[in-house]
Amino acid sequence: MIDRRQFVLGSAAAAALVAAGCSTPPTSPVNTPETPRLDPSRHQLITRTPPADGVLPPGPEGALVASRALLAAATIVGIVAPDADATGPAEIARALGVPLLVNSPELPAELNRLQTRTVLSWVENLDVGEREVIGAPTSADALSLDGLPLAPPANDVLVLAAEEPSDVVGATLSAAGLEPTRTPGPLPGGDAATTALVRSHDGRVLGVGAALGTDADYAAQVTVTRSAAELPGGGIAPLPGHHMIALYGHPETAALGMLGEQSPAASVERVQRLVDAYAGLVTDVTFMGAFEIIATVASSGAGDRGDYSYRTPLDKLVPWLDAAEAAGLYVVLDLQPGRTDFLTQAKEYADLLVRPHVGLALDPEWRLAPDGRHLRSIGQVHVDEVNAVGNWLADFITEHRLPPKVLTLHQFQTRMIVERDRLDTTRPQVQYLVHVDGQGSQPAKQGTWEVIKRDLPERSWLGWKNFEDEDTPMLTPAQTVAQVDPLPHFISYQ
Repeated sequence: MIDRRQFVLGSAAAAALVAAGCSTPPTSPVNTPETPRLDPSRHQLITRTPPADGVLPPGPEGALVASRALLAAATIVGIVAPDADATGPAEIARALGVPLLVNSPELPAELNRLQTRTVLSWVENLDVGEREVIGAPTSADALSLDGLPLAPPANDVLVLAAEEPSDVVGATLSAAGLEPTRTPGPLPGGDAATTALVRSHDGRVLGVGAALGTDADYAAQVTVTRSAAELPGGGIAPLPGHHMIALYGHPETAALGMLGEQSPAASVERVQRLVDAYAGLVTDVTFMGAFEIIATVASSGAGDRGDYSYRTPLDKLVPWLDAAEAAGLYVVLDLQPGRTDFLTQAKEYADLLVRPHVGLALDPEWRLAPDGRHLRSIGQVHVDEVNAVGNWLADFITEHRLPPKVLTLHQFQTRMIVERDRLDTTRPQVQYLVHVDGQGSQPAKQGTWEVIKRDLPERSWLGWKNFEDEDTPMLTPAQTVAQVDPLPHFISYQ
C-alpha cells in the first residue's frame, strides 16, 4: 500500500478525495484567471496562456518557472528534492499527468496559487501545511486517486529546446500538454526548420536553455523570426548554419583588398564565383557571399579628431550595402579605430547597422594606445571593450527587432585580445566569430591558426583569410577546404 499521511483538511479538500470515476479535466482555456474555480469532487489541472514569449531554465529550477507560466491550477503535484535523481518520479508524474516541482522556499506560495490539495512527495519530512502527502509512490499503477490519470490538456504554446530539459522540467511541460522540439542553437530562427515552425505557430513561444538570453531578448527574436527575410538555405541566423565567403577591402581603393578592385555589381559577381567554387567542393554546407568593408581606416595622419582613423562617409557605403542586400550577401563593417574606442565608432554606423544583413568587425591590430601610432607596434584591445560593444549591439538588435548579427574579432596574436577567455557570449543575438587573419607562408599561417583556435570562447566560430599578395602561396578553394580544419565559417579574400 502507498504510505499516506493525512493532514487536517478543509471540507473542500476532503471532498476531493471521495471515490469517483476518473473524469477528464477541462482543456486549456485562453487567459485563464490566476484563481480559477475548481470542482471539489475530483483532481484537476488547468493550464493558462503565458503572458509573453520567454525562457525556461533547463535545470530543475525551471519547473517552477514553467508552472508559473503554464499552469493556472493543479490540485495534485509531485515534489522532489533539489539534487535528487528525478528520473523515476518524472516517469510516474508523466504517467499520471501531474506536474513535478522541486522543494524550495518558493514552493509553498506556488502550491497555494495552484490550489494544490494533494502532494506526491519524494522528499523526507516535507512540510506543505494542511495538505495530503503521499510518500514516494513507486509506480503510477500503485496509486489510486480520484481523477487520475489526468488527461493531457490542449495547449497552444510552442516550446523550443536548445538543450534537453531536466526530468523535472520535462514532466511539468508534459503535464501542461507540451513536448519540446529540439533546436540546433539558442535562437528560434536558427535554421530553416525551426524558422518555419515558428512562422506556422500563432501562439506563444517558450524556449528552454541556459544560453537563450533574457526573456526580452528571446521574445524579440521570436518576433523577428516571423517577419525577417531568410538567409540562403533558410533561417535568419548567420551562424552556424551558413559559411560565408567574402571579399575584403575598401570601396575607394584597390590598395586595401579585392573588394575595391571593381564596382559593387562586379564585386557581387566575383564573390558569387567563389561561393560557387566552395559549394561544388562541400555539398552538405550552405555557403553564402559576403562583403567585409573597412568602414574606418587606420591612417598615418591624426586627422581632424586626432585619432588616426578615417571614417568612410555613410553615403559612400550605401551603394555597396544595397548591392549586397539585393544579391543576398551579408555585409561586415570593419572598424580600425586608432586612438578611439570601438564602441564609439560602432555607434557612428548605427544607421547602417539597422539593416538586417549588416554586422560588425573589430580589428585590434589598429586599436592604438593613447599615444600610439600605426605600424610602430601591433595594437590590442581588452576584452572589456569588446564586451561593451557586444552588449550595446545586443541591445540594439533587441530594440530594433533585428535578426542575429555577426560580431567578428580579428586576431593573429594572442596578445591582441587581452583576457579573451572572458568574452561574454551570453547574448545569443550577437554571434562571435574569431577571424584568424595572419599572412605569410602556409606553415606559418597554420601555426597561427592552431594557436588562435585553442580555447576558443564558448559559442564562437572561426574565420580564415586568404591574402592575394601576402600569402606564399595563397590557397585555392580546394586547398582551403582540405587544409584548414575545421572548415571556417567565414573565409575572406584580401
